[in-house]
Amino acid sequence: MRKLTGFWKNVVYILSIGLVMFQLYTTAFGLFSDMIQRSVHLAFVLTLVYILKPASKKMEQTTVPWYDAVLALLSAASCIYLVSIYKIVVYRPLQWVSGIDKFFAVIVVILILEASRRSVGLTFPILGIALLSYAYWGKYFPGIWTHQGFSIDRIFQNFYHNTNGVWGTMLGISATMLAMFAIFGAILAGTGGAETFIKIGQRIAGRTTGGSGKIAIIASSLFGMVSGSAIGNVVATGVFTIPTMKKAGYSNEWAATIEAVASTGGQIMPPIMGAGAFIMAQLIGINYLVIAKAAIIPAILYYISCFYAVHLVSCRDNIRGETEKPRIEVNEYLVILVPLAIFLGLLSKGYTVMKGGFWATVGALITYTLVFFRSDRNVKNVLKSTGKICFDTAINGANNIVEMCGILAGAQITISLVSLTGLGVKLSDLIVSLGRGNLFLCLFFSMVVCIILGMGLPTTAAYVLGAAVLAPALVSLGIDPLIAHLFVFYFACLSAITPPVCVAVFMASGLAKADWLKVGIISCLVGLPAFIVPFTFAYNPALILQGAFAEILIAIVTAVIGVIFIDIFVVGYLNGNVNIIERLLLLAGGVMLVIPSMMLAVAGIAMGGLALFSIRKRNMIGRATSYER
Repeated sequence: MRKLTGFWKNVVYILSIGLVMFQLYTTAFGLFSDMIQRSVHLAFVLTLVYILKPASKKMEQTTVPWYDAVLALLSAASCIYLVSIYKIVVYRPLQWVSGIDKFFAVIVVILILEASRRSVGLTFPILGIALLSYAYWGKYFPGIWTHQGFSIDRIFQNFYHNTNGVWGTMLGISATMLAMFAIFGAILAGTGGAETFIKIGQRIAGRTTGGSGKIAIIASSLFGMVSGSAIGNVVATGVFTIPTMKKAGYSNEWAATIEAVASTGGQIMPPIMGAGAFIMAQLIGINYLVIAKAAIIPAILYYISCFYAVHLVSCRDNIRGETEKPRIEVNEYLVILVPLAIFLGLLSKGYTVMKGGFWATVGALITYTLVFFRSDRNVKNVLKSTGKICFDTAINGANNIVEMCGILAGAQITISLVSLTGLGVKLSDLIVSLGRGNLFLCLFFSMVVCIILGMGLPTTAAYVLGAAVLAPALVSLGIDPLIAHLFVFYFACLSAITPPVCVAVFMASGLAKADWLKVGIISCLVGLPAFIVPFTFAYNPALILQGAFAEILIAIVTAVIGVIFIDIFVVGYLNGNVNIIERLLLLAGGVMLVIPSMMLAVAGIAMGGLALFSIRKRNMIGRATSYER
């Protein structure tokens, strides 16, 4: 983001407040028609992108060059022009109104691709250009990839004149639900969310063995639920937790690993799983709480793995807990918990995410005002502080909306072209044919594609692309849509810690001054249960709480034991060093136990038990020898 002053800073303030007020107004009093709601939303966002984000990091960061000012004006004009011709477009969707809308149709696509480049890099521009070429020259492609080809007029009318193009589902989600969620997240952060979450972690685990590492896990998981961004989570909490962990005795690599893994897991942790889960609810048409219920056990397994790995490393390296236990005032709890309770309570009553986020935001503001008034009876000071929170929420909320919409608008162009050319169906058929009807191979190829799609992208963008390309293939194999989308969602999240492009690992390694490749490998090992669980619930949904009670209970118990075995394998320590044979036995046994199968569970217990017996026997011999000496 540019650090602007003077005129341009005021312009940003006005646009940010205008964007947030537009979202609050339409949430409270009713949305406009799809194309108008989305075009006004995109007008604000694109204009802010070109004012705030330079074309290159090497360019001037404190002022807006003339060409970005022109692009900002074109952004507003191309979106607002659609509002002016909206009624004509509705009645004549396949006819150009004039040469002006032809011009704006091309311009808006170029502006979105460039905005997405400035937001997340070259992924969407490359995909967009490649798919535009494919749409135009499709008849020249061989075999199953061929199609009739589309004229330039047809392609850009599809983009500009209906809700299958630029103004499609992804932008619709951004212009409604996600915008409100971004504002809600901004007010929680603005009222001290990150600091309170860290204090909660200190209260729960600060004095235990390896307290600083466990604090990082608790704080990052709590903040990650709200932020919905692994890299944003690393930045928000890692600047506090990583130096503390290094000071306590964790190596640079382990400090970075703990932060990267914990921050990534926040997005799969109910009750609030970041933006991606809300998008999933919209795409498959089910209540968000159904998704949260299905995700609870896999998320618990993920964090059991994190906690126990940290505990073993702390025992191995003799890292003690903290001596101080911070005091958290009741007011600090109220400011965070009251809006979260309102949000979840309204969702449980059947309200939409938009309405829940709106009233939770109102609740957060009222709670903050009352709490501040309780400590300072000066009405002038209370109004001043509340006004500052409103202003900060508007600015930070707008920044959050700009980040998400820049991603989703770029993704919408890709999805639109995938739909227009039938590429999604072709890719689905290819995945199924590669698996030759073998579900495991289809799942494996889907995992690989999902991780590749997620390289360098935020979870939201990675999931949206994966859902468009991969989920239909999995559903065509007979997998329940919820399970198919959860499978894609998990690997979209895990792409943040999976080398070679792992954004959460990169950021955490930079903060810890660690070798990113080592951090990436250790992160994948600590998060190994999360790589296994999606395969298991594709075959047996017991781990997402579907099935008989006894079956679910056995699956949970064996999975917990399996996670513990895997952690001992990763760290190589259990009251002493563990040799390579024992570690391999624990790994094999752990993997078998995570899979809900009685036969595999028995084999896993046997292998892990053999390794534990060997470890215990060697430790007893070592202690006896030491005693004799």
